[in-house]
Amino acid sequence: EWRARLLRDKAVAHALNHFNYDPSRRCLIGEGWVPMSKLEATRAALRRAGARAGHHAPPVAHALDASAAVVSGEKAPSFFNAGLLLGPFQAITDAYGVPRSDELNPAPFCAVTFPFLFGVMFGDVGHGLLLTAFAGSYIWREKRVKLREADMGELEQFPWHGRYVLFLMGLAATYAGLLYNDCFGCAMDLFGSAWRKEGNLGYRKDPNRTYPFGIDPVWHHATNGLSFMNSYKMKLSIVFGVAQMSLGLGCSLSNALHRKSRLDVWAEFVPQLLFLESVFGYLVYAIFLKWRTDWVAEQRPAPSLITLLIKFFMDPGRTPPDGELFEGQAGVQLALGAVAFVSVPWMLCAKPYFLRRRHLATRGFSRRDAQDLAQRRLLDDTSSQGDETPPTLSTRGDRASPQATRRGDSAPALRGVAGTVAAGGDGDAAADTSAHGGGAIRGALPPAPPPEDEFDLFEVCVHQAIHT
Repeated sequence: EWRARLLRDKAVAHALNHFNYDPSRRCLIGEGWVPMSKLEATRAALRRAGARAGHHAPPVAHALDASAAVVSGEKAPSFFNAGLLLGPFQAITDAYGVPRSDELNPAPFCAVTFPFLFGVMFGDVGHGLLLTAFAGSYIWREKRVKLREADMGELEQFPWHGRYVLFLMGLAATYAGLLYNDCFGCAMDLFGSAWRKEGNLGYRKDPNRTYPFGIDPVWHHATNGLSFMNSYKMKLSIVFGVAQMSLGLGCSLSNALHRKSRLDVWAEFVPQLLFLESVFGYLVYAIFLKWRTDWVAEQRPAPSLITLLIKFFMDPGRTPPDGELFEGQAGVQLALGAVAFVSVPWMLCAKPYFLRRRHLATRGFSRRDAQDLAQRRLLDDTSSQGDETPPTLSTRGDRASPQATRRGDSAPALRGVAGTVAAGGDGDAAADTSAHGGGAIRGALPPAPPPEDEFDLFEVCVHQAIHT
C-alpha cells in the first residue's frame, strides 16, 4: 500500500512539473492540446476535480487560438477518433508511424486492404467461417465480456482487442476461398464444372459454358493443378500489391498537395510513380495480356513472365522468339527501362540537393543580416558617444534604421522578430526593454515565422535512400 501511494504521489509531482507557476496570481498554468470535441468534457473534468479537492477557486480552462501556436513553431499533435471498428487498424498504422496532423490518415484504407490481403493469402471457406464465427462470438457477447476484461489473460486479450480485425479477416478469407473453390483444402463443385472427362484423353471444356464464380473445381484434380494454382495466386498477388502501392503513392500526393510542397511532388511522387509503373505496372499489363490471349489458338507456348522480367533489366532491347507478348515489345521495354533508370537517381538525389540548396540560401541571408546588424550597432554606439543618455532601446535581433535613437529624437518603428516596437510621441521610447536588451512585444504586426528546424543532410539522405 505504501508503494502504491508513493508511486501515485510521484506521478502527481511529475505532472505538476509540467506546469508554470505564476507568482503574481499564485496559481499553476498549464498549456496543452485538446480536441474541440473534447473541450467541454475537459472543462467539466476540471470542475469535478476542483470540487472533489475542496478548492475555493475552481480550475479554469481557457481556449487559445491554435494558429498562434502554429505560427510560433509548435506543431499540433495527431488525434484520431477511430472508434471500435477502426481502432485496431489505427493501432496497426501507428505501429509503422503515427501520421502527422497535416497528413492523410491511412487507417481507413488499412481497414480494407489488410483483411482483404489476408484473405488473398489464406483463402479457404472452412477456415474463414471458423475465424468469422470465433470473432463474431466476442462481438455478440461484447458487453458481457467487457465486464471481465481486467481479469483476462494475455492469450485472451489478443483476440478480444482484435475481434473486429479477425471478423473482417474471416469474411475476406471466406470470400477468397469461394474464388479459389477451397474448403478445408478440398475442391467445392457448387455450380457444376464446365469441363467433361473424355476417357483417357483427359478433360475437354464446353465452349458454350463457363463456371459462374471462382475457379472451376476441375483444376484441383488436374495433373498440373498445383502449378496452375500457384501461378494464378502469384500473379494475383502482384496485381493487388501494385494496386496497393499505387494507393500509397496517391496518399503521398494528397499530403504534398495539402502542404503545397512542390518539392515533394516533383522529387518524390513523380519519380516513384514513374519507376513503379514502368517496371511493375508493365508487369501487371503483361499478366493481363497473357491471361486474355488464347495461346492454343495461336499455336505457340505462353511466354514466361519471370524470364520477361529478367530480360527487361538484363537485355531490354531484344526479345527472344519464345518470350514475345506483342509486336514492338523490345522498343517498349527499352523506353520503360530508360525511364526506370532515370527515376532512381532522381528519387535519391533531387530532394536532398534542393533542401541543401534552400538551407544554404537561408543561412546566407542570416549571415548578411547579422553583418548588417553589427554595422548598425557600431553606428549606434558611435552616434551615442557624447550623449548623456544611452540609446533608449537596444536593436538586438531587430531590423532597424541605422540612425541613432537618442533622447529627444523621434525613434522609428522597429520591425523585430517579436513584432513592432514604437517610440512615444514625447521622444521617450514607449517600448519596454527586456533583460537581454530586446524590445517587448507591443506592436500590431503578426509575429515572425518560426525558426526553421535544424537541417541534417545525413538524415535527409538516409530518409530519401529508404524511399528509393
